[in-house]
Order: sequence, then structure tokens, then C-alpha cells
Amino acid sequence: MKTLVYYEKRKILRRKSTVIACLFMLLSILALSLVFVSDQGYFGADGTELSGHAAISAKRENEHLLAGQLTPDYLTDILQRCQTTYNTAENYDSMTGGLRNDVYLKQILPYREILNLMLGVYAPDTYDLRVLTTVTDGDFYNVRHANIQAVLDSGSYTSAEKDTVLKKAAMVSIPFTFDYANGWDTLLTRAFSTLFLLISIAVCVAISPIFANEYQTGADSIILASKYGRRETVHAKIFAAFVVTSSIYAAAVLFCMITVLLPFGMQGWNCNFQILSVNSFYNMKIWQVVLCGIIINYIVVLEVMAFTMLMSAICKTSFAAVIISVVCTLIPMFIPTGNSKLFTHIVNLLPARAVETYSVFSSYDLYSVGKLVFTLPYMIMIVACVWILVALPTAHRKFCRHQVA
Repeated sequence: MKTLVYYEKRKILRRKSTVIACLFMLLSILALSLVFVSDQGYFGADGTELSGHAAISAKRENEHLLAGQLTPDYLTDILQRCQTTYNTAENYDSMTGGLRNDVYLKQILPYREILNLMLGVYAPDTYDLRVLTTVTDGDFYNVRHANIQAVLDSGSYTSAEKDTVLKKAAMVSIPFTFDYANGWDTLLTRAFSTLFLLISIAVCVAISPIFANEYQTGADSIILASKYGRRETVHAKIFAAFVVTSSIYAAAVLFCMITVLLPFGMQGWNCNFQILSVNSFYNMKIWQVVLCGIIINYIVVLEVMAFTMLMSAICKTSFAAVIISVVCTLIPMFIPTGNSKLFTHIVNLLPARAVETYSVFSSYDLYSVGKLVFTLPYMIMIVACVWILVALPTAHRKFCRHQVA
């Protein structure tokens, strides 16, 4: 069995299509990481506009000075400073009508990320900080909890679903811990979704010939006619696909995290996820969300692998198998969900949406099965595991029972 697995892995990894797909994936990850760095912008202490590594360094230095707990008194103090700044006429430029550059750089920019959190609670539909001048109820955490309650009241949630969210929201540790966390923010909001789609494409290309190529070469007649062909050989193919998929996944995730966190830094890993998604009801640190995202997306990639193997067993050519697999994997990205709750719930479980870790842990999607209520992360894993358990045996039977030419 080990020998069969070894040769099946070798067949997959030595195909030109696999090598090209993996190289394309790694080069794309590197290119994306360079883009993430190059499009960073910030201002120096003297007002000089910075970009790239210089902007990252300046922002990290400024925000790290504010590291610590966001206590209600501290947040109220920052809010009052912001209100004073925007309510002082002398702080405005008579030509542009906006704050003078020196005022913005000294009194607003250092607190911008914390002020953005306040906007997410007090005025989630705008990015205009001047809205904060109208805030009279400065109880940040109570207003945030009221916002969660308002979301539940405005949606078609059952009482059990509301209770589930409110119980989880009540467990969120407060006050939030704040620090510079731009590296983790970039990973979760920008890198992860693209990364896992690139991995999925590479897996589709690598795995699609696993059965279809045997049809094309006529080797299926030899495999199925041999004593153990219907069992050991097919099992070896499945295990080899699992090993190759896992290897591609591990290499890509490690490479992505290195290329993103090396320039941005790892600060903020132990802060509340709420400093990135303020209204999330999950009591998790940033590192926990990243780890859960990696685990969930690994299961989703295995789901893609299982679907690709099924297509490979059904289709007569590897080209048809890879095209169908890639299209079915990517198409949910372009499906508008509209106002249908049921349709939205279904689409969010499909691979292209399921790998958007930031959105998954910011979402209020809930799934009721009888008396049980599942949050979106759990439901993604359940659906993926069920699909894997259905698709792989089906692919096995389809290959073993097909009519040999």
C-alpha cells in the first residue's frame, strides 16, 4: 500500500500541470504580498507622506504607543478630544473647509484606529469622523451591545438564535485589548480569501487527472482487471490526493504568513478580534481567529479536493474535470445573494465564500437544525465534512464500476 501511495504521489507531483499550478500559486502569493506592502500609506511626524515599508514602520510605532486596554474612561477621553478638535473653529483650513494638516496629524491621526472602532459602534454607516461630534452617550460597550441586539431584532431570527448570539456576545472579554495589528488585519481581510482560492485552483489542477487520466491512457482497464485494483489502487489514489493537497496547503499558508507578517510584524496577535471587527460576537483573540480560519479553510480545501476527484471519476478527460472543478469552486464569488436569507445562507457555505475568514467570524448567519443552532464557522465545517464523506466513496464507486472501453 505504501508503495502504491508513493507512486501515486509521484505521478501527481511530476505532472507539468501540477508544477505550473503550484509555481503560479506561490508567485501570485508573493506578488500579492508586495502589493499589500506597496499600497500602504501614512504620514510622518513632520507631515511627510509615507508609503510602503516606511508607512508600515511609522504606523506601527504610533499605534503601539496606544497599546493597552480600551477602558470606558480611556475611550471617553479620546472621544472628547476628537469632539473638541472638530468643534474648534481655529482648527479648520479656510480654503479647504477641513481640518488643518498639522491639527489632523497631531490630534486625530495617532488615534485614528481607535476612532474607527468608535465609528463602527456609534455610526457604522459612515467613515466621517465628524459624526462623532454628535455622540452624547459615550458608553462604548453598552452601545455596542445594543447594536448587536438591534441586528437581532431587525432580522428574522428565532428566539433560540437570538439567545445563542447574546450568550456568546456576553462572553466577549471587555475592555478590549488594543495594539497595532495591521499584519493580522491584512491576513484576514485581504490575503486569506485570495490565498485559499489560489490553493483551491492549484488543487483542482493537480487532482483532476487522478482518475480521468487513467481513462485517457487506457490504464483503467489494467487497474480494474488486477487483483487489488478496485481496492488498494483506488485507496492509494485517494490517500495520495489527501497528502498532496495537505502539502500544497501547508506550503502556501506558511509562505503567505511569512511574506505578510515579515514586513508588517506580528504585533497585536493576542488582542481581541473586535479591534478588527468591532461588532463580532465571538469571544476570540486575533490569533484564535487566524488559527480557526486556517483549520476551517483546510477542511474546505479538502472539500474542493473531494469534488475534484468526483469530477475526475465522472469526466472522461482531465481537462473537463479541471474546468468544471475550478468553475464550480469560483462561481459563488459572483453570485449576488439578494434579500433571500435562505439563498444567502446556502451561498455562504460554498467554498469561495466559506474561505473568507474575516467575514465568516463577523457574520451573524445562524443555522437552526431542529433545536440545535449552529454558527456559520461550525456549519461550514459540518457541510464540508459531509460532502467529503459523500464525494470520495461516490468517486470510488464511479471509477470502479465504469464501463471499460
